[in-house]
Amino acid sequence: MELKDLRPKEREKWDVAEQVVELGCTDVAIRRGRTRLGCTRKTLIKYVSWYKKQDVSLFCHSNRGRKPSTTKAEETKNRVKELYREKYNSANFTHFGEILAQDYNISLSDGTLHSILKNACLVSPSSHKATKRAIEKRLRQMARKEHLGKEESEHINAAFNILDGSNAHPRRARSKYFGELIQMDASEYVWVAGRKKWHLHVAIDDATSEVVGAYFDEQETLSGYYHVLYMILKLYGIPSRFRTDRRTVFEYNLRTEKDEEKDTYTQFAAACKTLGIEIETSSIAQHKGRVERLNKSLQGRLPVEFIRHGITTMQEANAFLWQYLPRFNKQFSLKDEKDLQSSTFIQSPSESEINSILAVVSIRIIDTGNSIKYLNSYYLPHIVHRGALIPKFYYKGTKALLIKAFDGSLLANIKETIHILVEIEKRSCHSKEFDPQASPSKRKVYKPADDHPWRSKFLNSKVLESHITKAIGSIQNE
Repeated sequence: MELKDLRPKEREKWDVAEQVVELGCTDVAIRRGRTRLGCTRKTLIKYVSWYKKQDVSLFCHSNRGRKPSTTKAEETKNRVKELYREKYNSANFTHFGEILAQDYNISLSDGTLHSILKNACLVSPSSHKATKRAIEKRLRQMARKEHLGKEESEHINAAFNILDGSNAHPRRARSKYFGELIQMDASEYVWVAGRKKWHLHVAIDDATSEVVGAYFDEQETLSGYYHVLYMILKLYGIPSRFRTDRRTVFEYNLRTEKDEEKDTYTQFAAACKTLGIEIETSSIAQHKGRVERLNKSLQGRLPVEFIRHGITTMQEANAFLWQYLPRFNKQFSLKDEKDLQSSTFIQSPSESEINSILAVVSIRIIDTGNSIKYLNSYYLPHIVHRGALIPKFYYKGTKALLIKAFDGSLLANIKETIHILVEIEKRSCHSKEFDPQASPSKRKVYKPADDHPWRSKFLNSKVLESHITKAIGSIQNE
């Protein structure tokens, strides 16, 4: 090695040692040399002995030219860049690191992963404004000096489009108890590439950031929030209060044309009233900032998870939420044993009572065919008598409260009696004259399932009328 190969600091050590030798290695010379290098007397004397040997390589660090043992192979770096560019560019860097460890057995620290991706000018959707500006500045310099390729430039521009630097949510204290306040909202987003937008209804506990319920639907609907409430009741119990926006799902606005099935305020609010849940509404997004931030987190994570698990339909997505939320909460929830002991959740009703409480109620009139029309189909009221379903006939004009239970069962409250509705076939499935005579069989005993809402105490007229837009008065006994 020659003298010209030394780095500036190494060359400075050589020069100081040379001066000390030329001055006769006196105490004054050694003191001046220590001051210039900022080292101890022992160290300077070591440099002087190296100089006297005239071996330039002694001043060179022994690890020069060697890669650190922690350096990742170039193939691994290229694989990471390729995966992020082509498949996971909607995931933030932390989430992407989790995916690499779980799916590809590539274990990288956060610092290493950030360094690899940022050196490739890849931007996380969760980047801060300062990071975004720095990458933009670097891209402009690279474009001028190194003629950045068109494909990579387009990728960076596309990554910038998904960034949102807004942070309009002010800080406030969390609720004290687990279950004291649940924030609810729906998020519209393209959750699966190539599909139309879905609405993800979510609920999050304010005290612990535990996601307590979620459900996909095509629109922000009563059914979506009913399914979220059902998940809360099944997994946790009955909470104390909901905080929501001012949607008609939660707050009723007078309509020019009354339609009980579309008047969702009385449906959802009546169910909450029956369960003893208070509803608090606000038109200010910052008032429920925790669920707003959750929406952004899920928009960044769920589409990537759907790609990983091959999920393409809404039914598959809703089934996946039941297994995904516990994993999500294990990673991000602040809940601990103390929260479980002081929880304000109370025990939820039985399955049959939940089916009755989360019901959609509307008024129907018995027609001349002794039947009820619902969604372009006709139904005949039946009662259970001695283990058999027997049709029950009423005069034309008799009022009925039609009940669509949460599990899809169709019932009717007519004159304070619960009837099971059986659909009338549009065309008979059997001909006595032309089809072979079926062999005689014993009468089939009809026994409703244990969780069937047929006998529920929540299907009386007093409770059901609270679901309707306006008071309907007493049902006349005709």
